[in-house]
Amino acid sequence: MDFGVIGPIKLSRHGKKRLITADSIKELIEELESKEEGLSEACGCYVFAKQTGKGLMPWYVGQACKRPLAAEALNPSNREKYNTVLDAKGSPVLFFLPLRTPSGKLRKRPKGVGRIHALDFLERWLIAAALERNQKLKNSKETAFLRTIHVTGILNARKGGSTKASRDLSRTLWP
Repeated sequence: MDFGVIGPIKLSRHGKKRLITADSIKELIEELESKEEGLSEACGCYVFAKQTGKGLMPWYVGQACKRPLAAEALNPSNREKYNTVLDAKGSPVLFFLPLRTPSGKLRKRPKGVGRIHALDFLERWLIAAALERNQKLKNSKETAFLRTIHVTGILNARKGGSTKASRDLSRTLWP
């Protein structure tokens, strides 16, 4: 399965409180469609992050298969989650990972209730990676388990818990 990566795409904020609103969806769809026709309607995963002078910090990971990518990424529930981490500092951004065919075209969303297992896997993997970077990740799906598993010096490592073996394994897996 092939996935592209698009972003970071800066989200517009509206009103006195400068929140992400339904108006932000319209602008996001236009931005995605200007990058590639059909992108806003594709299926795939997305990562919401906040960009500051210190870099990018992930705050939420999701997938869209039943609904279009743009609509799912900015649905009312997600906007509420995103708005809880916004303040005067930083810009809200989204990364999109659309599923592609072997020839590079955007994969259409499946009809009916079909699941795409590669999307489920990628979402879980992205959640694990984002949680490693930000323990305050807004996801609840999958995170209870991921927050409790610890591998010495590798996953959810504790300070001073690294060993020679864990450092060697880390260099083996991530040279």
